[in-house]
Amino acid sequence: MRRNVLTLAAVAVLLAVAGYFVYPLGSSTRLGLDLQGGLAVILEAEDSPRAPRTDEGMDQSMEIINDRINRLGVSESEVQRQGEWKISVQLPGIDNTDDALAIIGKTAVLEFYDVDEFGPPFATIEEALQAAGVGKETELPAEKRLIRWPAGDPPQTRYYLVESAPALTGGALTGAQVGFDSTNQPKVDMQFNDEGAAAFADVTERLAQRNQVTGKDQLLVIVLDGVVESSPRVSERIAGGRAEISGRFTIDEAKNLALVLQTGALPVELRVIDQRSIGATLGKASLQQALYAGLVGLALVAVFMVAYYRLLGLVANLALAIYGLLFWGILNAIDATLTLPGVAGIILTLGMAVDANVIIFARVREEVEAGKTVRTAVDAGFRKALSAIFDANITTLITAAVLFWAATGGVRGFALTLGIGVALSMFTAIVITRALLGLLAEWKPFRNPSLTGLRVRGEKKA
Repeated sequence: MRRNVLTLAAVAVLLAVAGYFVYPLGSSTRLGLDLQGGLAVILEAEDSPRAPRTDEGMDQSMEIINDRINRLGVSESEVQRQGEWKISVQLPGIDNTDDALAIIGKTAVLEFYDVDEFGPPFATIEEALQAAGVGKETELPAEKRLIRWPAGDPPQTRYYLVESAPALTGGALTGAQVGFDSTNQPKVDMQFNDEGAAAFADVTERLAQRNQVTGKDQLLVIVLDGVVESSPRVSERIAGGRAEISGRFTIDEAKNLALVLQTGALPVELRVIDQRSIGATLGKASLQQALYAGLVGLALVAVFMVAYYRLLGLVANLALAIYGLLFWGILNAIDATLTLPGVAGIILTLGMAVDANVIIFARVREEVEAGKTVRTAVDAGFRKALSAIFDANITTLITAAVLFWAATGGVRGFALTLGIGVALSMFTAIVITRALLGLLAEWKPFRNPSLTGLRVRGEKKA
Protein backbone atom coordinates (compact mmCIF):
# COMPACT_ATOMS: atom_id res chain seq x y z
CA MET A 1 0.00 0.00 0.00
CA ARG A 2 2.67 2.49 1.07
CA ARG A 3 4.87 1.59 -1.89
CA ASN A 4 2.01 2.15 -4.32
CA VAL A 5 1.23 5.56 -2.82
CA LEU A 6 4.88 6.64 -3.09
CA THR A 7 5.05 5.37 -6.68
CA LEU A 8 1.99 7.38 -7.71
CA ALA A 9 3.36 10.45 -5.90
CA ALA A 10 6.56 10.18 -7.97
CA VAL A 11 4.44 9.80 -11.11
CA ALA A 12 2.55 12.98 -10.14
CA VAL A 13 5.89 14.82 -9.99
CA LEU A 14 6.79 13.49 -13.46
CA LEU A 15 3.43 14.66 -14.78
CA ALA A 16 4.03 18.13 -13.35
CA VAL A 17 7.43 18.28 -15.08
CA ALA A 18 5.89 17.07 -18.35
CA GLY A 19 3.16 19.69 -18.00
CA TYR A 20 5.83 22.37 -17.65
CA PHE A 21 7.25 21.44 -21.05
CA VAL A 22 3.84 21.05 -22.67
CA TYR A 23 2.19 24.26 -21.39
CA PRO A 24 0.96 26.34 -23.09
CA LEU A 25 -0.42 23.59 -25.29
CA GLY A 26 1.54 23.13 -28.49
CA SER A 27 3.55 26.34 -28.15
CA SER A 28 6.89 24.59 -27.63
CA THR A 29 6.38 21.63 -29.96
CA ARG A 30 8.71 21.81 -32.93
CA LEU A 31 7.01 20.90 -36.19
CA GLY A 32 8.91 19.55 -39.15
CA LEU A 33 8.82 20.65 -42.75
CA ASP A 34 5.94 18.37 -43.74
CA LEU A 35 3.70 19.71 -40.94
CA GLN A 36 4.24 23.45 -41.25
CA GLY A 37 5.51 23.89 -44.82
CA GLY A 38 8.85 25.20 -46.01
CA LEU A 39 11.75 24.22 -48.23
CA ALA A 40 13.61 20.92 -48.60
CA VAL A 41 16.66 20.84 -50.85
CA ILE A 42 19.48 18.45 -51.60
CA LEU A 43 22.83 19.94 -52.63
CA GLU A 44 25.59 17.98 -54.34
CA ALA A 45 29.26 18.97 -54.36
CA GLU A 46 30.79 19.29 -57.83
CA ASP A 47 34.35 18.15 -58.31
CA SER A 48 36.65 20.48 -60.26
CA PRO A 49 40.39 21.27 -60.34
CA ARG A 50 39.69 24.65 -58.79
CA ALA A 51 37.47 23.30 -55.97
CA PRO A 52 38.10 19.57 -55.42
CA ARG A 53 35.69 17.64 -53.20
CA THR A 54 37.02 16.54 -49.82
CA ASP A 55 35.47 15.20 -46.62
CA GLU A 56 36.85 18.18 -44.72
CA GLY A 57 35.33 20.55 -47.29
CA MET A 58 31.92 18.87 -46.93
CA ASP A 59 32.03 19.18 -43.14
CA GLN A 60 33.02 22.85 -43.38
CA SER A 61 30.25 23.46 -45.90
CA MET A 62 27.68 22.02 -43.48
CA GLU A 63 28.91 24.32 -40.72
CA ILE A 64 28.75 27.36 -43.01
CA ILE A 65 25.25 26.46 -44.24
CA ASN A 66 24.13 26.04 -40.63
CA ASP A 67 25.56 29.45 -39.79
CA ARG A 68 23.78 31.07 -42.74
CA ILE A 69 20.47 29.47 -41.79
CA ASN A 70 20.83 30.64 -38.19
CA ARG A 71 21.49 34.19 -39.39
CA LEU A 72 18.39 33.95 -41.56
CA GLY A 73 16.42 33.34 -38.37
CA VAL A 74 14.98 29.99 -39.49
CA SER A 75 14.12 27.80 -36.51
CA GLU A 76 13.89 24.01 -36.46
CA SER A 77 16.11 23.70 -39.53
CA GLU A 78 17.94 20.47 -40.29
CA VAL A 79 21.24 20.12 -42.16
CA GLN A 80 22.54 16.58 -42.69
CA ARG A 81 25.20 14.83 -44.73
CA GLN A 82 23.53 12.48 -47.20
CA GLY A 83 25.78 9.91 -48.76
CA GLU A 84 29.31 10.93 -49.65
CA TRP A 85 28.89 14.20 -51.54
CA LYS A 86 25.36 15.40 -50.80
CA ILE A 87 23.92 17.70 -48.14
CA SER A 88 20.23 17.67 -47.22
CA VAL A 89 18.75 20.94 -45.95
CA GLN A 90 15.25 21.34 -44.50
CA LEU A 91 13.88 24.79 -43.65
CA PRO A 92 10.44 24.53 -42.02
CA GLY A 93 8.18 27.57 -41.95
CA ILE A 94 10.20 29.66 -44.40
CA ASP A 95 8.26 32.02 -46.68
CA ASN A 96 10.67 33.23 -49.37
CA THR A 97 12.08 29.94 -50.62
CA ASP A 98 13.90 31.49 -53.60
CA ASP A 99 15.98 33.83 -51.44
CA ALA A 100 16.71 31.08 -48.92
CA LEU A 101 17.84 28.71 -51.66
CA ALA A 102 20.13 31.36 -53.15
CA ILE A 103 21.71 32.04 -49.76
CA ILE A 104 22.34 28.50 -48.48
CA GLY A 105 23.92 27.27 -51.72
CA LYS A 106 25.85 30.39 -52.67
CA THR A 107 29.55 29.63 -52.81
CA ALA A 108 30.42 33.23 -51.87
CA VAL A 109 33.96 33.28 -53.27
CA LEU A 110 34.91 36.97 -53.09
CA GLU A 111 37.89 38.18 -55.11
CA PHE A 112 39.48 41.56 -55.88
CA TYR A 113 41.27 42.03 -59.20
CA ASP A 114 43.20 44.72 -60.98
CA VAL A 115 41.28 45.26 -64.24
CA ASP A 116 44.50 44.87 -66.25
CA GLU A 117 44.61 41.21 -65.17
CA PHE A 118 41.43 40.41 -67.11
CA GLY A 119 42.84 40.25 -70.62
CA PRO A 120 40.69 40.37 -73.77
CA PRO A 121 36.89 39.87 -73.53
CA PHE A 122 34.89 37.11 -75.23
CA ALA A 123 31.34 37.54 -76.49
CA THR A 124 30.15 34.06 -75.47
CA ILE A 125 31.10 31.48 -72.90
CA GLU A 126 31.81 28.98 -75.69
CA GLU A 127 34.45 31.30 -77.18
CA ALA A 128 36.11 31.70 -73.79
CA LEU A 129 36.17 27.94 -73.16
CA GLN A 130 37.50 27.28 -76.65
CA ALA A 131 40.32 29.74 -76.02
CA ALA A 132 41.12 27.84 -72.81
CA GLY A 133 41.12 24.52 -74.69
CA VAL A 134 38.29 22.89 -72.67
CA GLY A 135 34.67 22.02 -73.34
CA LYS A 136 33.17 22.66 -69.90
CA GLU A 137 33.77 25.24 -67.22
CA THR A 138 34.38 22.48 -64.65
CA GLU A 139 37.30 21.28 -66.79
CA LEU A 140 39.20 24.56 -66.47
CA PRO A 141 42.60 24.09 -64.83
CA ALA A 142 43.02 25.51 -61.35
CA GLU A 143 45.14 28.45 -62.59
CA LYS A 144 42.41 29.73 -64.94
CA ARG A 145 39.22 31.49 -63.85
CA LEU A 146 36.21 32.28 -66.05
CA ILE A 147 34.63 35.56 -64.97
CA ARG A 148 31.34 37.02 -66.20
CA TRP A 149 30.97 40.79 -66.42
CA PRO A 150 27.41 42.01 -67.05
CA ALA A 151 27.56 45.64 -68.19
CA GLY A 152 25.59 48.13 -70.22
CA ASP A 153 21.89 48.93 -70.42
CA PRO A 154 20.41 46.47 -71.14
CA PRO A 155 23.17 44.32 -69.57
CA GLN A 156 25.31 42.38 -72.02
CA THR A 157 27.63 39.86 -70.42
CA ARG A 158 31.27 39.68 -71.44
CA TYR A 159 33.49 36.76 -70.49
CA TYR A 160 37.12 36.89 -69.34
CA LEU A 161 39.75 34.23 -68.73
CA VAL A 162 41.85 35.36 -65.78
CA GLU A 163 45.09 33.50 -65.19
CA SER A 164 46.58 35.59 -62.37
CA ALA A 165 45.69 35.17 -58.71
CA PRO A 166 43.41 37.82 -57.22
CA ALA A 167 45.05 40.61 -55.29
CA LEU A 168 42.78 39.93 -52.33
CA THR A 169 40.08 37.38 -51.40
CA GLY A 170 37.14 37.23 -49.04
CA GLY A 171 39.17 35.13 -46.64
CA ALA A 172 40.58 38.40 -45.30
CA LEU A 173 37.14 39.76 -44.38
CA THR A 174 36.22 40.33 -40.74
CA GLY A 175 32.77 41.82 -41.31
CA ALA A 176 30.13 42.85 -43.84
CA GLN A 177 27.10 45.09 -43.29
CA VAL A 178 24.42 46.80 -45.33
CA GLY A 179 24.88 50.56 -45.83
CA PHE A 180 23.73 53.35 -48.13
CA ASP A 181 25.73 55.51 -50.51
CA SER A 182 25.45 59.24 -51.12
CA THR A 183 22.38 58.73 -53.35
CA ASN A 184 20.70 56.58 -50.65
CA GLN A 185 21.20 53.38 -52.66
CA PRO A 186 21.97 50.11 -50.78
CA LYS A 187 25.55 48.93 -50.63
CA VAL A 188 27.62 46.39 -48.70
CA ASP A 189 30.40 47.72 -46.47
CA MET A 190 33.29 45.33 -45.77
CA GLN A 191 36.13 45.31 -43.27
CA PHE A 192 39.42 43.41 -43.59
CA ASN A 193 41.83 41.97 -41.05
CA ASP A 194 45.30 43.50 -40.73
CA GLU A 195 46.78 41.38 -43.53
CA GLY A 196 43.83 42.09 -45.81
CA ALA A 197 43.93 45.81 -45.03
CA ALA A 198 47.60 45.96 -46.03
CA ALA A 199 46.93 44.05 -49.27
CA PHE A 200 43.96 46.29 -50.10
CA ALA A 201 46.07 49.40 -49.51
CA ASP A 202 48.80 48.01 -51.78
CA VAL A 203 46.49 47.24 -54.71
CA THR A 204 44.71 50.58 -54.50
CA GLU A 205 48.07 52.38 -54.32
CA ARG A 206 49.23 50.54 -57.45
CA LEU A 207 46.04 51.53 -59.26
CA ALA A 208 46.41 55.15 -58.11
CA GLN A 209 50.01 55.34 -59.37
CA ARG A 210 48.96 53.96 -62.75
CA ASN A 211 46.25 56.60 -62.81
CA GLN A 212 48.90 59.31 -62.52
CA VAL A 213 50.75 57.87 -65.51
CA THR A 214 47.77 57.23 -67.80
CA GLY A 215 45.55 60.06 -66.61
CA LYS A 216 42.60 57.67 -66.31
CA ASP A 217 40.92 56.28 -63.21
CA GLN A 218 41.83 52.63 -62.82
CA LEU A 219 39.22 49.96 -62.01
CA LEU A 220 39.27 47.64 -59.00
CA VAL A 221 37.09 44.71 -60.05
CA ILE A 222 35.14 43.02 -57.24
CA VAL A 223 34.07 39.48 -58.20
CA LEU A 224 31.62 37.25 -56.30
CA ASP A 225 31.26 33.62 -57.40
CA GLY A 226 32.75 34.40 -60.81
CA VAL A 227 30.49 37.40 -61.55
CA VAL A 228 31.63 41.02 -61.39
CA GLU A 229 29.52 42.74 -58.73
CA SER A 230 31.06 46.20 -59.01
CA SER A 231 34.11 47.92 -60.48
CA PRO A 232 34.87 51.14 -58.57
CA ARG A 233 37.40 53.60 -60.02
CA VAL A 234 40.47 54.11 -57.85
CA SER A 235 42.36 57.42 -57.94
CA GLU A 236 44.10 57.27 -54.55
CA ARG A 237 45.47 54.82 -52.00
CA ILE A 238 42.73 53.49 -49.68
CA ALA A 239 43.94 52.64 -46.18
CA GLY A 240 42.01 51.58 -43.10
CA GLY A 241 40.96 48.12 -44.32
CA ARG A 242 37.51 49.10 -45.64
CA ALA A 243 35.82 48.60 -49.01
CA GLU A 244 32.32 48.53 -50.41
CA ILE A 245 30.23 46.85 -53.10
CA SER A 246 27.57 49.13 -54.56
CA GLY A 247 25.71 50.11 -57.67
CA ARG A 248 22.88 47.67 -58.41
CA PHE A 249 21.33 46.22 -55.25
CA THR A 250 17.90 46.22 -53.71
CA ILE A 251 17.92 46.34 -49.91
CA ASP A 252 17.10 42.62 -49.71
CA GLU A 253 19.89 41.71 -52.15
CA ALA A 254 22.35 43.78 -50.11
CA LYS A 255 21.26 42.05 -46.89
CA ASN A 256 21.63 38.60 -48.44
CA LEU A 257 25.06 39.42 -49.85
CA ALA A 258 26.23 40.74 -46.48
CA LEU A 259 24.96 37.54 -44.85
CA VAL A 260 26.89 35.15 -47.11
CA LEU A 261 30.03 37.29 -46.82
CA GLN A 262 29.79 37.23 -43.01
CA THR A 263 29.66 33.43 -42.94
CA GLY A 264 32.56 32.96 -45.36
CA ALA A 265 32.94 31.08 -48.61
CA LEU A 266 31.95 27.47 -49.09
CA PRO A 267 35.08 25.37 -49.68
CA VAL A 268 33.26 23.29 -52.32
CA GLU A 269 30.90 24.21 -55.13
CA LEU A 270 27.35 22.99 -54.50
CA ARG A 271 24.54 22.60 -56.99
CA VAL A 272 20.88 21.86 -56.33
CA ILE A 273 19.87 18.37 -57.50
CA ASP A 274 16.48 18.19 -55.78
CA GLN A 275 14.15 20.86 -54.45
CA ARG A 276 10.79 20.47 -52.77
CA SER A 277 8.63 23.29 -51.49
CA ILE A 278 5.65 22.57 -49.22
CA GLY A 279 3.10 25.33 -48.69
CA ALA A 280 1.96 26.26 -45.20
CA THR A 281 -1.63 25.31 -46.11
CA LEU A 282 -0.61 21.79 -47.16
CA GLY A 283 1.49 21.41 -44.01
CA LYS A 284 -1.42 22.52 -41.83
CA ALA A 285 -3.74 20.06 -43.57
CA SER A 286 -1.26 17.22 -42.97
CA LEU A 287 -1.06 18.15 -39.28
CA GLN A 288 -4.85 18.22 -38.93
CA GLN A 289 -5.20 14.84 -40.64
CA ALA A 290 -2.50 13.35 -38.42
CA LEU A 291 -4.15 14.71 -35.26
CA TYR A 292 -7.54 13.41 -36.42
CA ALA A 293 -6.10 9.96 -37.06
CA GLY A 294 -4.43 9.97 -33.65
CA LEU A 295 -7.63 10.98 -31.83
CA VAL A 296 -9.69 8.36 -33.66
CA GLY A 297 -7.13 5.68 -32.85
CA LEU A 298 -6.98 6.74 -29.22
CA ALA A 299 -10.79 6.74 -28.91
CA LEU A 300 -11.12 3.27 -30.45
CA VAL A 301 -8.48 1.83 -28.14
CA ALA A 302 -10.13 3.43 -25.10
CA VAL A 303 -13.60 2.14 -26.03
CA PHE A 304 -12.30 -1.37 -26.64
CA MET A 305 -10.51 -1.49 -23.29
CA VAL A 306 -13.59 -0.39 -21.33
CA ALA A 307 -15.93 -2.70 -23.26
CA TYR A 308 -13.72 -5.74 -22.79
CA TYR A 309 -12.06 -5.16 -19.42
CA ARG A 310 -14.52 -2.79 -17.69
CA LEU A 311 -12.86 -1.37 -14.56
CA LEU A 312 -9.52 -2.76 -15.63
CA GLY A 313 -10.08 -0.99 -18.95
CA LEU A 314 -10.61 2.31 -17.12
CA VAL A 315 -7.30 1.77 -15.34
CA ALA A 316 -5.60 1.07 -18.67
CA ASN A 317 -7.14 4.23 -20.17
CA LEU A 318 -5.93 6.33 -17.23
CA ALA A 319 -2.44 4.90 -17.72
CA LEU A 320 -2.76 5.69 -21.45
CA ALA A 321 -3.61 9.33 -20.66
CA ILE A 322 -0.57 9.54 -18.38
CA TYR A 323 1.48 7.94 -21.12
CA GLY A 324 0.34 10.59 -23.61
CA LEU A 325 1.23 13.54 -21.38
CA LEU A 326 4.65 12.07 -20.51
CA PHE A 327 5.30 11.34 -24.20
CA TRP A 328 4.47 14.91 -25.22
CA GLY A 329 6.58 16.31 -22.42
CA ILE A 330 9.59 14.17 -23.39
CA LEU A 331 9.41 15.26 -27.05
CA ASN A 332 9.36 18.93 -26.02
CA ALA A 333 12.05 18.46 -23.37
CA ILE A 334 14.53 16.94 -25.82
CA ASP A 335 13.57 19.56 -28.44
CA ALA A 336 12.61 16.90 -30.98
CA THR A 337 11.19 17.98 -34.34
CA LEU A 338 7.85 16.32 -34.99
CA THR A 339 7.38 15.14 -38.58
CA LEU A 340 4.60 13.21 -40.29
CA PRO A 341 6.50 9.87 -40.00
CA GLY A 342 7.07 10.76 -36.35
CA VAL A 343 3.33 11.21 -35.87
CA ALA A 344 2.87 7.81 -37.51
CA GLY A 345 5.23 6.36 -34.89
CA ILE A 346 3.17 7.95 -32.11
CA ILE A 347 -0.12 6.63 -33.50
CA LEU A 348 1.42 3.17 -33.82
CA THR A 349 2.52 3.21 -30.19
CA LEU A 350 -1.00 4.12 -29.01
CA GLY A 351 -2.01 0.51 -29.55
CA MET A 352 1.31 -0.76 -28.25
CA ALA A 353 0.89 1.36 -25.12
CA VAL A 354 -1.98 -0.86 -23.93
CA ASP A 355 -0.43 -4.05 -25.27
CA ALA A 356 1.49 -4.62 -22.04
CA ASN A 357 -1.71 -4.02 -20.06
CA VAL A 358 -3.54 -6.60 -22.16
CA ILE A 359 -0.81 -9.16 -21.40
CA ILE A 360 -1.03 -8.35 -17.68
CA PHE A 361 -4.83 -8.51 -17.63
CA ALA A 362 -4.75 -11.87 -19.43
CA ARG A 363 -2.42 -13.27 -16.78
CA VAL A 364 -4.61 -11.83 -13.99
CA ARG A 365 -7.65 -13.48 -15.57
CA GLU A 366 -5.85 -16.82 -15.60
CA GLU A 367 -5.08 -16.44 -11.89
CA VAL A 368 -8.69 -15.55 -11.07
CA GLU A 369 -9.94 -18.54 -13.08
CA ALA A 370 -7.54 -20.68 -11.05
CA GLY A 371 -9.51 -19.66 -7.96
CA LYS A 372 -7.40 -16.80 -6.54
CA THR A 373 -8.82 -13.56 -5.23
CA VAL A 374 -8.49 -10.45 -7.42
CA ARG A 375 -5.93 -8.95 -5.03
CA THR A 376 -3.73 -12.04 -5.14
CA ALA A 377 -4.29 -12.51 -8.87
CA VAL A 378 -3.02 -8.97 -9.59
CA ASP A 379 0.37 -9.64 -7.97
CA ALA A 380 0.73 -13.07 -9.56
CA GLY A 381 -0.40 -11.79 -12.97
CA PHE A 382 2.23 -9.03 -12.96
CA ARG A 383 5.02 -11.44 -12.08
CA LYS A 384 4.09 -13.85 -14.87
CA ALA A 385 3.57 -11.10 -17.46
CA LEU A 386 6.91 -9.35 -16.97
CA SER A 387 9.02 -11.71 -19.08
CA ALA A 388 6.57 -11.59 -22.02
CA ILE A 389 6.42 -7.77 -21.84
CA PHE A 390 10.19 -7.40 -21.83
CA ASP A 391 10.73 -9.89 -24.66
CA ALA A 392 8.12 -8.26 -26.91
CA ASN A 393 9.23 -4.69 -26.33
CA ILE A 394 13.01 -5.14 -26.27
CA THR A 395 12.97 -6.53 -29.82
CA THR A 396 11.00 -3.46 -30.97
CA LEU A 397 13.41 -1.16 -29.16
CA ILE A 398 16.36 -2.81 -30.92
CA THR A 399 14.68 -2.27 -34.30
CA ALA A 400 13.98 1.39 -33.45
CA ALA A 401 17.59 1.91 -32.35
CA VAL A 402 18.96 0.43 -35.59
CA LEU A 403 16.61 2.61 -37.66
CA PHE A 404 17.57 5.73 -35.73
CA TRP A 405 21.28 5.01 -36.18
CA ALA A 406 21.20 4.03 -39.86
CA ALA A 407 18.39 6.15 -41.31
CA THR A 408 17.97 9.87 -41.95
CA GLY A 409 15.13 12.37 -42.20
CA GLY A 410 11.57 11.14 -41.67
CA VAL A 411 12.52 7.50 -41.04
CA ARG A 412 14.75 8.63 -38.20
CA GLY A 413 11.86 10.64 -36.74
CA PHE A 414 9.66 7.55 -36.93
CA ALA A 415 12.33 5.51 -35.13
CA LEU A 416 12.66 8.16 -32.40
CA THR A 417 8.96 8.33 -31.58
CA LEU A 418 8.62 4.55 -31.83
CA GLY A 419 11.51 3.98 -29.42
CA ILE A 420 10.29 6.56 -26.90
CA GLY A 421 6.75 5.21 -27.14
CA VAL A 422 7.73 1.59 -26.55
CA ALA A 423 10.00 2.43 -23.60
CA LEU A 424 7.32 4.66 -22.09
CA SER A 425 4.61 2.03 -22.58
CA MET A 426 6.67 -0.46 -20.55
CA PHE A 427 7.10 2.14 -17.82
CA THR A 428 3.39 2.97 -17.63
CA ALA A 429 2.35 -0.69 -17.60
CA ILE A 430 4.94 -2.03 -15.17
CA VAL A 431 5.05 0.95 -12.81
CA ILE A 432 1.90 3.06 -13.14
CA THR A 433 -0.70 0.39 -13.92
CA ARG A 434 0.68 -1.85 -11.18
CA ALA A 435 0.52 0.94 -8.61
CA LEU A 436 -3.03 1.83 -9.62
CA LEU A 437 -4.19 -1.78 -9.44
CA GLY A 438 -2.46 -2.23 -6.09
CA LEU A 439 -4.44 0.66 -4.62
CA LEU A 440 -7.73 -0.27 -6.28
CA ALA A 441 -7.44 -3.85 -5.05
CA GLU A 442 -8.29 -2.46 -1.58
CA TRP A 443 -11.59 -1.13 -2.96
CA LYS A 444 -14.36 -3.70 -2.50
CA PRO A 445 -16.22 -3.17 -5.83
CA PHE A 446 -12.93 -3.69 -7.66
CA ARG A 447 -12.67 -7.17 -6.15
CA ASN A 448 -15.86 -8.17 -7.96
CA PRO A 449 -14.66 -10.14 -11.05
CA SER A 450 -17.74 -9.27 -13.06
CA LEU A 451 -16.92 -5.54 -12.79
CA THR A 452 -13.37 -6.08 -13.94
CA GLY A 453 -14.25 -8.25 -16.94
CA LEU A 454 -12.74 -11.33 -15.33
CA ARG A 455 -14.44 -14.68 -15.70
CA VAL A 456 -14.11 -17.34 -13.00
CA ARG A 457 -14.85 -20.99 -12.71
CA GLY A 458 -16.94 -22.05 -9.80
CA GLU A 459 -17.65 -19.92 -6.81
CA LYS A 460 -16.33 -16.35 -6.63
CA LYS A 461 -14.08 -15.48 -3.74
CA ALA A 462 -14.12 -12.12 -1.94
